[in-house]
Amino acid sequence: MNILKTRGELLSGKTIYDMDLNVGYYARVSTDKDDQLNSLENQSKYFREMINENKNWNLVGEYIDEGISGTQVNRRDNFLRMVNDSKKGKLDLIVTKEISRFSRNVVDSIKYTEELLNNGTVVYFLSDNINTIYPDSEFRLTLMSSLAQDEVRKLSERVKFGIKRMIKDGKIIGSNLTGYYRKDGKLIINENEKEIIEILFNLYSTGKYSFDKISSILSDKGYLNKNGKQYSSSTLKKFLTNPRYKGYYTANLTYVENYKTHKKVAVPESERIIYKDENIPAIISEELWNKANNVYNERRNVKNKNIINKEKIIENSKYTNKIICNKHNEIFVRCAGGKRKKRPVWTCNEYKKGGVLKCNSPIIVESSLDKKISEIIEKFIKNFKQEIRKSLLKEYVNVLDIVNNKELTNLKEKLLELDRNREKLIDLNLKMIINNDELKTRLSKIDKEKNEINYRIKSIKNKDDSNKILAIEKNINRLLNISDNLNIYTNLFIDRIIVTEGDTRYKMNFEIHLKNKEIVSTFFEN
Repeated sequence: MNILKTRGELLSGKTIYDMDLNVGYYARVSTDKDDQLNSLENQSKYFREMINENKNWNLVGEYIDEGISGTQVNRRDNFLRMVNDSKKGKLDLIVTKEISRFSRNVVDSIKYTEELLNNGTVVYFLSDNINTIYPDSEFRLTLMSSLAQDEVRKLSERVKFGIKRMIKDGKIIGSNLTGYYRKDGKLIINENEKEIIEILFNLYSTGKYSFDKISSILSDKGYLNKNGKQYSSSTLKKFLTNPRYKGYYTANLTYVENYKTHKKVAVPESERIIYKDENIPAIISEELWNKANNVYNERRNVKNKNIINKEKIIENSKYTNKIICNKHNEIFVRCAGGKRKKRPVWTCNEYKKGGVLKCNSPIIVESSLDKKISEIIEKFIKNFKQEIRKSLLKEYVNVLDIVNNKELTNLKEKLLELDRNREKLIDLNLKMIINNDELKTRLSKIDKEKNEINYRIKSIKNKDDSNKILAIEKNINRLLNISDNLNIYTNLFIDRIIVTEGDTRYKMNFEIHLKNKEIVSTFFEN
């Protein structure tokens, strides 16, 4: 659609119903409940009839998102497909029920209607009577979108308030949990699913089974998730670590950090609500739950130990698959056991299999090899060291600035959030949900937190990073020390080292192939 031309036609007395247009419609509901899906079906039926009844309009696209929140566009596949079709010139007009169906985020409403308009596509919000082809539509759209977004915020606050009341009353929060079903607000053991949990805990507590293996066993027994697929490791982990299975009440484990993004954040353990509750029937004993979770925590710690030891593994393998015996075209292997523990050597793999009768190629003492390779690499990069040092320092200083700016942004966002919380508290007080004493206490807490944040902001702005920069320089110099970081440099520069025997088993010739295709030939003696 040519927007300027169409505006001219509208000013001359035409309406959009008089124009030949390729039309699509967008519909969305935020849940997949039956009543909502019926509403969606009714919306779709209405739009089809409305478009098909107009002889000038051609229905070219139906864009429907089911059970998806309007606050996040990136999760709405059909919405994004509609925008993409607009870019391809397939759409002149999109009709939708109202702004809250299109988006509940002011920024997205304006951004996407403007993008569509630039593509030559107009959006007509029927209930709000807003047509984006008119110049005043952006102002009206901003106003209506703000109201829609604020409604989401209020809904979020009402949900949070309701959850707090449920926690106070000890009511169960959350969706249905495998192994249980709800009845009159209470959890009842589901006999059809009970065995899933029992198998999981009994097998995992032995320490012999992984989540993947247990998932396969459950699958063989006919236990699959609601999508008809095997349970994932992450799902089984959630089951295993859930205290409800041993008869505990749990609440306040996570909270929604931002009502726009729905991002959930874990609550610190000290603030979580977990206690033994006689009203929650246990599927497995507390002893078995603790045993299985001890196995889980031990496995996590083992993984962390592997990460801690990773540097040592890399250090010991700096020549792995790089040293080659010219005589047999075999790799050299590291020998560091027994008497070699403090003085490791590298020998041809054939020598390791059958001794000197198999191969009489030189034995290389690792400490001597380290010294030789360090000298070669040092010669190779000495002309670049100063340049590398300057470049790295510049990058680190830039990172410091980015970190400081990011922290400032986060702190300012927290201040805005505290201001919003202050407004909410005053609103709750006016509605007589909280009394004056509670209001005073909570406002005092907010003011104290704001003062701490403002002090932190002032500290960042006045911060002297010179000591950090000196520490960074020191660290860069340490990294540029070849012998201290030889494992890094051998992997960066050395492709392979071909070893040829000399006069004795302790004298040899090296042909060092660098990764830049250069070859360095040198004599070596242990």
